[in-house]
Amino acid sequence: MAGLGADFRRLWSASAVSNLGDGVRLTALPLLAAAVTRDPVAVAAVSAAAELPWLLVSLPAGALADRVDRRRLMVTVQLARMCLAALLTAAVVADRSSIAILCAFVFLLGIGEVLFDAAAPTILPRIVPREQLTRGNARLFGVELGANEFAGPPLGGVLFRLGQAVPFVLDALSFAASAALLSRLRGTFRPSGTARTRKAGLGREIAEGFRWLWGDSVVRTLSVVVTFMNLARAMTMAVFVLYALQTLHLSAIGYGVLSAAVAVGAVAASWAAERIRPAAAGPALVAAVLGHGLTTVAMGATSNPWVAGASSAAFGFATMTWSVLTAAVRQTVVPDRLLGRISSVHRFLSWGSLPLGSLLGGVLAASYGLRVPFVAGGAAVVLAALVAARTLLGVSALLDGRSGRGGSGGSGGVSGSGS
Repeated sequence: MAGLGADFRRLWSASAVSNLGDGVRLTALPLLAAAVTRDPVAVAAVSAAAELPWLLVSLPAGALADRVDRRRLMVTVQLARMCLAALLTAAVVADRSSIAILCAFVFLLGIGEVLFDAAAPTILPRIVPREQLTRGNARLFGVELGANEFAGPPLGGVLFRLGQAVPFVLDALSFAASAALLSRLRGTFRPSGTARTRKAGLGREIAEGFRWLWGDSVVRTLSVVVTFMNLARAMTMAVFVLYALQTLHLSAIGYGVLSAAVAVGAVAASWAAERIRPAAAGPALVAAVLGHGLTTVAMGATSNPWVAGASSAAFGFATMTWSVLTAAVRQTVVPDRLLGRISSVHRFLSWGSLPLGSLLGGVLAASYGLRVPFVAGGAAVVLAALVAARTLLGVSALLDGRSGRGGSGGSGGVSGSGS
């Protein structure tokens, strides 16, 4: 992290500790749901409840992030999530962890996540030079995946074995530590043009973000493609714990280790992606989408945990490559006053598919078996890659033509987004 500055180190550390808690919680919650019931639809309902806020709250969250001090918003949200995690711990200790209660808690935690993630992408351009955005994004995505999907899942499995409430204690502490680190970021994080934004009104602000994103064919294509990627991911993650326990015959700790395999590939990609030149960005994006789809199909086609683990690692590499490249483009070309809304409109379109994917995955698994969500979701992503290949390849020329330009472009700019 040399050359990125002390504030970047604080941001990186806040991301590391928060995502470690997320990884622990996101492993423990499916195990807790599976301890309550083995009904695939009920287990999938918990995942759907966690993802529903992306559909319901994304758009106003983005407008809010373009109105207020973004650092203060992130700190406030982390403290609120700390309190929710503490309440969830109390519910588990009191043996009140029904599916309905789990759905309610993850829905509220999900609202906090949407608000936090609407502001988070706007912070990096304020603390690192423009030419270091790809490097900074790679480091942040690397620690996010490393903590969330490498260190967190096996730790979550171990802590769950120690006691069902233990993982959620660590989660609450991680939110507190993250808030403390974020509060130490120096400088101003209030968006430019705040007065103009407030005069426009919330509805007009959201509409402006939609027009900016949808008016560019490249931005539109990136959003549609990642919608398919996230739909497939939600279909598989909704039943992933049952797939690991019943199809691969793993223990709770084995499930955590398998979940961590994604981060092995993701960490490798975070190192490789920052070295991709603009001229190679288009082919890299096509390869990333194809890799996402093919590795998902491979997981559904195997009963061997080693093959499933290797496929998960390759999946992580593909997903990280996509995320780093598209996030850097968005931060480069989107005007600061629109950055929160563009990110949130993208996530409304792409992450809004997560609840549908979770429910679809549960229904397909209950009707046809646990392998079917993997095969169907992966095939859909491969098809999306083939349809969008020409536009994705054109990203190279657009990035080459915009290298060195500032982020003050209007609606004609090119924007990308991570999955």
